[in-house]
Amino acid sequence: MFSATVVEGVRQLWRADHSLTIAPSDMRHPSLATLAFLLFQLLTATLFLRPAELFSWLEGLPLYEGLILSTFALTATSVQSHFRPFAMIRQPITYCAVGMLIAIVISHLQHIYLGGVQASADQFLRTLVYYGLCVTCVNTPGRLKAFLANVAACTGIMVTLCLFDYWEIFDFQFIEHLRDLDGFDDDGNPIFIFRMRGTGIFQDPNDLCMVIVAGGVLCAAFLFDRSLGAFRFFWAAPLVIFTAAILETKSRGGMLAAGAATMTLMVFRFGTKFGIACAVLAMCALPLVAGRSANIDMSDGSTGHQRVELWAEGFDALKSPDLFFGIGHGEYADMAGLVAHNSFVHAYVELGLFGGTLFFGCFFFAFLQLYRVGQMEVPLWHPDLLRLRPYITAVLVGWCMSMMSLSRCYIVPTFLVLGMASAYLNLCWIHTDSLKPLIVWNRFQIMKLTTASAGMFIGLYVFTRLFS
Repeated sequence: MFSATVVEGVRQLWRADHSLTIAPSDMRHPSLATLAFLLFQLLTATLFLRPAELFSWLEGLPLYEGLILSTFALTATSVQSHFRPFAMIRQPITYCAVGMLIAIVISHLQHIYLGGVQASADQFLRTLVYYGLCVTCVNTPGRLKAFLANVAACTGIMVTLCLFDYWEIFDFQFIEHLRDLDGFDDDGNPIFIFRMRGTGIFQDPNDLCMVIVAGGVLCAAFLFDRSLGAFRFFWAAPLVIFTAAILETKSRGGMLAAGAATMTLMVFRFGTKFGIACAVLAMCALPLVAGRSANIDMSDGSTGHQRVELWAEGFDALKSPDLFFGIGHGEYADMAGLVAHNSFVHAYVELGLFGGTLFFGCFFFAFLQLYRVGQMEVPLWHPDLLRLRPYITAVLVGWCMSMMSLSRCYIVPTFLVLGMASAYLNLCWIHTDSLKPLIVWNRFQIMKLTTASAGMFIGLYVFTRLFS
């Protein structure tokens, strides 16, 4: 009788706090938790809106640094709890993220490059801190929805500013678009196209497409959320903006990412057959509406072929003692002249099979846990978490597809997406009566990761050899 009472008391504590493991003592105080979450929301907003670019009088102020330090100061104990062995065992995404830091250090230590160790570890540690803050502060379903709304809204504002500047409706001095070489005509004259760019870290049109796809999926999540009432229809406006913007970037990778994310949502909503049928119809229609973005060309001299050649140079560099621990973090561009333009190839080459497998593992365990959410025998009793599963999955699918043509292994936006997934998945198993993690890091899971990563590595290698 006593033990049953204790178990029920613990369960009520879990439900009241929404996480016994992700909200230690310093986050259980309501005012501190709320303040930390608000600061984290502002921190996230600065990634997209770049206040110093919007308002010149803010130039030079370390807004991002100040916000991340302030948020960390309020949540230090909570953040640390996520990186303790017991907590990481129950969230393999965090295990792989921390392992990447170790892999980065080893990649330089094996070459006795101590300067690289310090610089690379410091760079990635900043990214890891953001990830830790995300899974710490986003610790209730309500905060998860507010965080997703913040990302969607900030993305929408940024893309709107860029699109209005591109269309010359307004002239924003901090936005400069790209005049890109797109081959040569029959007389040998260069053909240039004008492509829309973003702000700050999203200046590359392909980077801009990554967040457009993610933001579009999140807007769709709110558009179809009946609990919002008539307010939900306001989320249709950003979707229109995103559709126009992704066409103006003229990004092939962005179009593929948008297609993959949309197909994922169709499969969840209407079934696999319907999703595949929509994908086939979309592929037929793309050349008519997307122009350059729909032209996927692997012939000699094409952009696609050039990128595959960069992958080939990376794989050639691994035919050496660097196979297991890589050529060193940040060394790909020095070795090949450019980055890999494929995040998975980039990670495998710079961090070796060890670090590349850990980077791949971040997404592997995210998808595996999302699959487990749909297969749980114990019902997930929070309706918002059930409803958001297709959209979180679609964001991850779109991001992974974008990373197939971009090297974005270590940046904050990538770990924002992983933090979003981790926070969601933590909340899922917390909101079941069994209170059992979806996946536990153990020997069996390590074998599954190793096998899947080997398949990914071999698949990329074979593709590279066939088309290089």
